[in-house]
Amino acid sequence: MRTRIRRGLAAALAVSALSLTAACGGGDEKGGAAKDGADKPAAGATTTAAPTSEAPAAKPLTDAQMKAALLELKDLPSGWKTTKHPDAPTVYKTGKTECQPFADMMSNGDIAGATKGPSADFARGNNDAEINEQVLSFTGTGAADHLKQLNTALDTCAEIPVEADGQKMKITAKKRPAPQGAEEALAFTLGVEVSPGITIAPNFAYARQGNGVVRLMVLAAPAANKDFDELAKTATDKFVKAAQG
Repeated sequence: MRTRIRRGLAAALAVSALSLTAACGGGDEKGGAAKDGADKPAAGATTTAAPTSEAPAAKPLTDAQMKAALLELKDLPSGWKTTKHPDAPTVYKTGKTECQPFADMMSNGDIAGATKGPSADFARGNNDAEINEQVLSFTGTGAADHLKQLNTALDTCAEIPVEADGQKMKITAKKRPAPQGAEEALAFTLGVEVSPGITIAPNFAYARQGNGVVRLMVLAAPAANKDFDELAKTATDKFVKAAQG
């Protein structure tokens, strides 16, 4: 995730009459353990089937597979447009070790053993709704292991204290129905209280196929939750097809 908290807060204030509780995101970024490229690893989600370190090793996704897995404007309902957000990484910290996967995700930090593929950003209207998608690849059992960590965090971290840029905030995590069609999938909502009475609440979906993972974030008003479910299914189906290709 990137510091789209600030962007999300601005959007929330701009459309507060519609009770928008939005944002957080991700994008391409090089660094430390993760590298942009191919024939390497995918990252994280929770599950429709619990992943284990004993799962058979899968091949990492190729560059071509990761590119093919990414949503395009033609895959989305009318009203969306492509956009690109500048890199603005922020490091989130939490004192709870078991909740670290959420902090790492929000920081859009490097995940050990993971390779980041391409990402895509879309916006609707006056940026009152946003989509961010990231494709990743792992080696060995890394994808399944990472999903297991996220699933554990979801089960044990209903409330997560985090700090970023000296600002403390409270985050809540709540599972949602996961999209079907991949070997594993999960969906959840993060509620981020950025100030009293102001909460941003992005919806996330993760899907794993082999050693590839796609992460989808949708920022929108609560009334658009049905749109999120449909977008998550569209993203999962395209990702699975590409991973199997």
